[in-house]
Amino acid sequence: MDKKSPLPYADQTMVTLLGRDPARHSGSVSPPVERTSTRVFSTLDDLEAAHSTGKLSDFLGSATPDWLEDAVAQLEGPGSHVLACGTGMGALAIVFLSVLGSGDHLLMPDSVFWPTRKVGDGLLRRLGIDVSYYDPMIGAEIAEQIRPETRLILTESPGSNTFEVQDIPAITKAAHAAGVLVALDNSWATPLYFRALDHGVDFSISAVTKYLIGHSGALMGTVATSGEHIARLRDTANQMGSGCAPDEVFLALRGLRTLAIRLRHHGEAGLRIATWLQQRPEVLTVLHPALPSCPGHEIWQRDFTGCTGLFSITMSRLSRAELVCFLESLKLFKLGYSWGGFESLILPVYPENERTVTPWTQDGTVVRINVGLEDPGDLVADLESAFRQLAKFGQISKS
Repeated sequence: MDKKSPLPYADQTMVTLLGRDPARHSGSVSPPVERTSTRVFSTLDDLEAAHSTGKLSDFLGSATPDWLEDAVAQLEGPGSHVLACGTGMGALAIVFLSVLGSGDHLLMPDSVFWPTRKVGDGLLRRLGIDVSYYDPMIGAEIAEQIRPETRLILTESPGSNTFEVQDIPAITKAAHAAGVLVALDNSWATPLYFRALDHGVDFSISAVTKYLIGHSGALMGTVATSGEHIARLRDTANQMGSGCAPDEVFLALRGLRTLAIRLRHHGEAGLRIATWLQQRPEVLTVLHPALPSCPGHEIWQRDFTGCTGLFSITMSRLSRAELVCFLESLKLFKLGYSWGGFESLILPVYPENERTVTPWTQDGTVVRINVGLEDPGDLVADLESAFRQLAKFGQISKS
C-alpha cells in the first residue's frame, strides 16, 4: 500500500481498477462509450424519479461520465463526490458560481493561474463579487484577510509558474473557524500526491486535461467535494449547460490506467533535470517544490507524497533575441501552454506582470518547464545544446 493511502491496493494497481466493471458490460474491460442525448422511461413515476435526483445522467445525456466521477471520487478519498466538467476552467467557474453571489468576497493567491485571475477580475466582478489577492505564503495569517462577507478562499499549491507551496491545513483551519469555504486547484499534484479533502479543503479542483488524461488529447476538469456541497455543484452545472462529451471521458478513463506510472516518471525525470539545472551558470534559481530553493519546500515535504514534472527556473536576464535563441534552439522541448501530457514543453512566463500584492523581485528571466515522458538524458542533452547556442549567440552579438 502506498504511503498515506487508505486504498486496499497501491495506487499503481488502483488506477487500473477504478471506474470500470466488466461484469456490467459483457466482460469488456473498459466501460462502453454511451452516446445519447435523450433517455426514455416506461412510466411517469420512473421519469419523475430519475429527474428528482438532480444528477443529469439519470434523466438526460450520457452516463459515461459517471464512471470517471466514481473513479476520481475514490482517488480523492472516502466520502468524496465528484462532478466532471468540460474543462478545468469550467470546474473552477462552477465552484465560484455555486458558492458566491453578489456582495460576497473571494480571496485568491497572488500566484494564481493567470486565466483564473481573469475570471476573478472580469466575470466575478461584473456579477458584483469582490475579489482580492493575498500572499500565497501567508498560512494561518489568512485569518487577517477574512471579512464578514468572505465566502470562499481559493488556493493553488504549488502556485502557477512560481511554485509556492501553500500551507493548506493552516489556511483551511483559519477559514473554517470563520465559516469560510476553501477551494484548491490541485492540478499539479493530483489526488495521488495530495489528498486535498483530507487536509480540510472543501472543493478539490483538477484540470483532468493535464496529468489524468496524460496524452494531450482532450479538455476536461473535475471537482471533488463532500455530500454537503455536491447537489449545489450539480445544480449549477446543469443551469450552465456544463457537461462532458462521452468520447473524451473515455480518453480520461484510458489515461487513468497509467496515471501512477506516468506520474512516477514525470516526477523522477523532472527532479533529475531540475537538479542538473541548479548547476548551470545560466540558472539563478530553480523553483521546484522538491528542492529547498522553492518557497514552501518544507510544507511540500510535510504534506505531499510525490512530485510531478512541472517547475520553473529563473535564468540570468535575457534579451528578447537571446530568449528566442535559447527557446528556438530546443528540439525536444516545444513551446506550448498546457502541460501534463507525454511531450516536454517550455514557456517564458512573466510573474512581474501578473501580481498585485506580492511584487516579483527576482531579477532574471523566468522559464516554465514541463518534463514529459521522453528519456531524461535526451532532455538534458537538448537543454545543454540550447545553452551552447545561447553562449554562441552572446559571442556573436558582442562581436
